[in-house]
Amino acid sequence: MERISFQKPDLHMHSVYSDGTDTPESLLQNVRAAGLDLFALTDHDTAEGCAAVRALLRPGDPAFIGGVEFSCRDGRGKYHVLGYGFDADRPAIRETVAYAHHSRILKMQNRFGYLRQQYGFTFTPEEQAELMGLKNPGKPHFAAMMLKKGYVKTKNEGFEVFANYRDTEPALPPEDAISAILRSGGIPVLAHGILADGSGALTEEEITARVERFRAAGLLGLECYYSAFTPRQREIMLNLAEKFSLLVTAGSDYHGTNKAVHLGQTGGPDPRRLQGFYDAIADRITIG
Repeated sequence: MERISFQKPDLHMHSVYSDGTDTPESLLQNVRAAGLDLFALTDHDTAEGCAAVRALLRPGDPAFIGGVEFSCRDGRGKYHVLGYGFDADRPAIRETVAYAHHSRILKMQNRFGYLRQQYGFTFTPEEQAELMGLKNPGKPHFAAMMLKKGYVKTKNEGFEVFANYRDTEPALPPEDAISAILRSGGIPVLAHGILADGSGALTEEEITARVERFRAAGLLGLECYYSAFTPRQREIMLNLAEKFSLLVTAGSDYHGTNKAVHLGQTGGPDPRRLQGFYDAIADRITIG
């Protein structure tokens, strides 16, 4: 089989199926306009949008990989685990998606109480039902509603009100996410590893210990090229991928207008560093 390679990949993006603003149709249009030759949809805790994107692909379109990004937590921290190329109909992935979604709904309910107690922000039953009825509600949806109600002046301010919120609801352990992806035939990858869940950077020693632990649990890859990485952070992640024999991926974490990140803004990946990932997932790439 001839090896397949790509020059402008973006393997981390979100749609309206989680906390992005692009519909599958507009996402595909924007992917085409960005000149990507490979893209993956990785919505939070759901793979539902992948089937919608795949149905829209036409001859000549960029190649596509179905994915997901699981929000995970345990007693040692918060993590995001990406999954690529899995069978979305396997019980392991379906059950894990359902559990993660249930945890997300509980978190939304708790956040209503937090906003009322800490800031006096109230929401009508209709407004609560609107948020809870979304496919995968999260902080961007809360921020948009707070902005609409005049509680905050910007979306960023809407995010900041949750700075002191502490999660108490049951959460998906990262090892369980890794296992579910593997058991569904997929490739588990640690997202933006040195930046953890996006709330603050880890030290080199901390991310090394984390990668070593997850490698033992079956982790197969690291997102080494990422829109928010500094050159030094990228170097650390690439060194860890080499040290632990892990695949390398690249992603922007595009969210449409919810985040100031553009499609393809991945940090200029060296295509040679991603070839191992392409080889591993070649039979699960949808070619337009």
